Amino acid sequence: MPEAYRRTITITSSDCDRFQRLRHSALFSILQEVSIRDVELGGLTRDKTLDKGFLWVISRMKITMERPILYGETVTVFTSPGDRMHMVFPRFYRIEDEQGEVILRGSALWTLIHADSRMPISPEAEHIEIPGIAEEGRIEVPMGLKPVLSDQPASIRTALFSDIDLNGHMNNTRYLDWMDDLFDLHFHEVTKIESIQINYVHEVEYEDKVSLFYEYNGGHYRVDGKTADHTVFSADIQVRKK
Repeated sequence: MPEAYRRTITITSSDCDRFQRLRHSALFSILQEVSIRDVELGGLTRDKTLDKGFLWVISRMKITMERPILYGETVTVFTSPGDRMHMVFPRFYRIEDEQGEVILRGSALWTLIHADSRMPISPEAEHIEIPGIAEEGRIEVPMGLKPVLSDQPASIRTALFSDIDLNGHMNNTRYLDWMDDLFDLHFHEVTKIESIQINYVHEVEYEDKVSLFYEYNGGHYRVDGKTADHTVFSADIQVRKK
């Protein structure tokens, strides 16, 4: 029976914040890298995707956390695919500490798009299939999020060169840094993140200006990023006091 792909890593200082916790952007990057490696080991190598002008993109991602992952900690990251949903490839995650305790569970929805048209490809037409693996304890795949009602931006950011990735748009992990910057040092010191969901709605390109709006409701922070023409992402962050 197929098993989840696993990778053991040790958290380095460059991936941590001032409180010695793994930054959320670095965490999401780790999850995405193990996803790509698992897909390649399954036979869907670069010559069948990137070299043909096909790009893997994430439309939605969600994590739930028991506690922060810390500097110097060695953890094992697991990922496995779910059953394809038309043009969408669900994927699931788990991170365990050295004692085998689960620190994090996650899920994401991935899609292959054409690099030129930015439209989804047909997996059937391109003979692309990733067999799903059944596992217990998975969290549900991310769903839609209601819009933020505030019309006053808390921050306005510009996508610069360091924000842009090899897909030619703002790297999806950078949204996590922008979201973290909305909150002051005291907030990060006294709160614990219990879950993050982020839905990627529209691409952000070089020098696009993005207005960030947020609101708080009973332990949940909702954040929307908008350009003049589009909502580009929506996020839900659940926190509690330490």
